[in-house]
Amino acid sequence: MARPQAFERADVLSSALQVFWQKGYDGASVQDLVEATGLNRGSLYNSFGDKADLFAEVMELYKSHSPIKPMIMAADDADVSLLFKDFFQRLVDRAQADPDHKGCLLTNTAAGFYGCSDQMTEWVCESLDSLEALFVRLIERGQEFDDISSSADPLKLARFLIAAAQGLNVMARTGANARMLQDIADQTLEALNT
Repeated sequence: MARPQAFERADVLSSALQVFWQKGYDGASVQDLVEATGLNRGSLYNSFGDKADLFAEVMELYKSHSPIKPMIMAADDADVSLLFKDFFQRLVDRAQADPDHKGCLLTNTAAGFYGCSDQMTEWVCESLDSLEALFVRLIERGQEFDDISSSADPLKLARFLIAAAQGLNVMARTGANARMLQDIADQTLEALNT
């Protein structure tokens, strides 16, 4: 009879998330993960597979707590311009609350494709495609209810908002101050009304 696992999977994933978020995929060694999770190498590999498999689970955990989550969960009658304002404010607030300037795991992973596996590339592309589809749907709904300017092309505006969010995340990683990040968010939101 096999022994039951003596750890909480969610706790291990949370610990691994912090390592990958701080050091990136390439910078995070298996030894770093062993030390952070408290598991030995054998348990880590037996429970999560290789480093790429563990990273894939960590990325799903990260997505489940993403600043985008409230937009996904929003009611159909929510004011879309307020949803975007809240999203960008969450990005700014997250950056200011992080003394380590980790930025966004999705942005960091996308920026480091040179060392990423096909699985990570696929995850980033799927995540960005899903984000684009969500933004397009929200923009179209916002235009229908006059929350967003009807002169904007929904796809182009969605792509601009994603690029601005990614840029804000990069600036957060550099340690940009609150005023700079807020200026980026505020200027980006003006695009919803032009």
